[in-house]
Amino acid sequence: MRKVKWGILGPGNIAADFVSDFQFVPNGEVVAVASRSVDRAQAFASRFDIPKVYDDYARLVGDAEVEAIYVATPHSFHFEQTRLALEAGKAVLCEKPITTKLADFEVLRDLANEKKLLLMEGMWTYFLPAIRKAREWVNSGKLGKVLHVKSDFGFKAEFDPDGRLFNPKLAGGALFDIGIYPLALTQYFLGSEVVDLEVRVRKAATGVDSDVSIWMKYPGALATLHSTLEARLPNKTFVIGEQGYLEIPNGWMARECLLYDSEGELIDHFNDGRQGFGFNFECESFNTCFLEGKKQSEVMPHRDSLILQEWMEKVFQIMGD
Repeated sequence: MRKVKWGILGPGNIAADFVSDFQFVPNGEVVAVASRSVDRAQAFASRFDIPKVYDDYARLVGDAEVEAIYVATPHSFHFEQTRLALEAGKAVLCEKPITTKLADFEVLRDLANEKKLLLMEGMWTYFLPAIRKAREWVNSGKLGKVLHVKSDFGFKAEFDPDGRLFNPKLAGGALFDIGIYPLALTQYFLGSEVVDLEVRVRKAATGVDSDVSIWMKYPGALATLHSTLEARLPNKTFVIGEQGYLEIPNGWMARECLLYDSEGELIDHFNDGRQGFGFNFECESFNTCFLEGKKQSEVMPHRDSLILQEWMEKVFQIMGD
C-alpha cells in the first residue's frame, strides 16, 4: 500500500499521541521531525523510531521526501508555520485552532487553493466513530426534532503566566485550547445558522479567558456551551430532541455514545473499542484525501474551519478583546 510520508513540526505532547497512533494507520508513515531544540527532536525521533531529525522548520518542509506536515506547535505559531509548509509545496494538517484570526485562516485557505495543496484543520473529533454514529442517530430521526445541544469541557489547570494555557503571547485561554470543541460539536449537530450569541467570561490575571460560557440561538434550537481552565466539568455533550436524547462522554475524544428515549431509558449504546488515542481516524482520512488528489476533506472542509473562526472572533469581540 502506498504510504504518505509525514514530517512532524513541533514534538510536544499532542504530537506524541498523534505519532503513536500511526501504528493503526496503514496508509501513512512518519519520516521526519523538527524542533527548534535538536535535543527535543532527537528524543522524539528515538522514541518513535523516526529516521530524520531537524533543528530548523525550514529544513523539514524543504525535505523532498516529506509529503505532508503536521503542525503541532502552540496556537500562536500555527499561521506562520502552516504558511511556511504550504509555500514549500507540502500538504498540511494543522492542529486546532488552525489560526487565531479569521483573516489569517483566509490567507492560508487562499494559498492552499492557489498552490492546489491539501489543507485541513486537525479537528480530530469529527472523524471519531462515536461522533459519526451519534450524527447517524440524529439524521435517522431517532431523536425527533433536535431542540438543544449542551456541551462542556473543563479541567483545573495550574496557573503559570508563562505557560501555554495562560500566556497571551502563546494564544492562551480556555476558548482556543478547549472551548473550540463544544463549538465544533455544536456546528456538527446544528449547523452554522446562528441567529443570536451571548457570552459570559471570567479572565485570568494574564488577561486570557479562563472560563467561558456561550449561549447560541438557532432557528428552533439552542446550544449552551461551557469551557474552563478553573475546574473539572462533567465533560459531556448532549444532543436533545423531542423524542429522546443522546449523551457523548468526553465529546472531544469520544469513545462511546449513548441513546435514550424520552423517558430516559437507554435504548442503544455504541463503543468504538479502539486501542489508540483516536488520531488514526483523522490521519487515515487525510492520507486518503492526499492519495486521491483532493484539496479539502469532506469531513473537515475549509468551510467548517471558516465557521469556527467566525464564531471565535465573534466571542472575542463580545468579550471585549
